[in-house]
Amino acid sequence: MEVAHTPDGYWILSGWVNEYEDAQATMKQAKEQFIKANPLIDSAKVVVVNGEFKQSLYQADPIPSRPYTNQ
Repeated sequence: MEVAHTPDGYWILSGWVNEYEDAQATMKQAKEQFIKANPLIDSAKVVVVNGEFKQSLYQADPIPSRPYTNQ
């Protein structure tokens, strides 16, 4: 599983569970192991995702005043 940390303090564990495994049990076990290995982390801020987690970028990109044209 991959680990990501969001700007608002959440820890996201993401990865794919094999179809022959019990997804809920596997994700619960991953969360429990992560919390046990990191006891200082607030367990309410640990989230497990079955799949890929794509974190949006928090950047202050300027908004163009007009739509982009290819000219």
